[in-house]
Amino acid sequence: RANQQRLAEEQKRRSEEKELARRAEEARLHRLEEERRAVEDEQRADRELLALVPTLGSEGVREQIGRMREDLMAKDDRAALDVALGSLYTLFEQIVRKPEEINFRRVRRDHPKFMEDIGRHVGGREVLIAAGFKLKKLDGVPCFYSHEPHIETNMDGWSDWFDTLKKTLEIVEEEMLK
Repeated sequence: RANQQRLAEEQKRRSEEKELARRAEEARLHRLEEERRAVEDEQRADRELLALVPTLGSEGVREQIGRMREDLMAKDDRAALDVALGSLYTLFEQIVRKPEEINFRRVRRDHPKFMEDIGRHVGGREVLIAAGFKLKKLDGVPCFYSHEPHIETNMDGWSDWFDTLKKTLEIVEEEMLK
């Protein structure tokens, strides 16, 4: 009788362990599926953002600032345009002044100050892409990142990169005077 009771308890314990293992595996698979969906959503959003910037370089920067200007002036928000242009000027001026400083060439996409000053506006994020910034995760954080080519092994690439930054700064400065 005691033996039967022990066997029944053992069987019940094994059954509970199997059920726990099944639930844990189900939860793990659900979590993996959610993570996969989140990555797909992020990639889709990145593709959609990149699609908003058909033209790169100086012409693209002008187009995107033009979109920003048009949208903000239609909303009668010259102050927001001035802040956005001022912030873009500061960003590009810092990079041009110290191109080797990675912290100036990396902008967190969700940074509150970036979103408030630039990112929330039509054309704001797109200006960075037109100026050569890439969408990249750095230390797991989604960023706009301007990759500096290695000056010793790719002088032409570095010169083109730096010229684009300087030209973007000039364009922003011109736009600030309008």
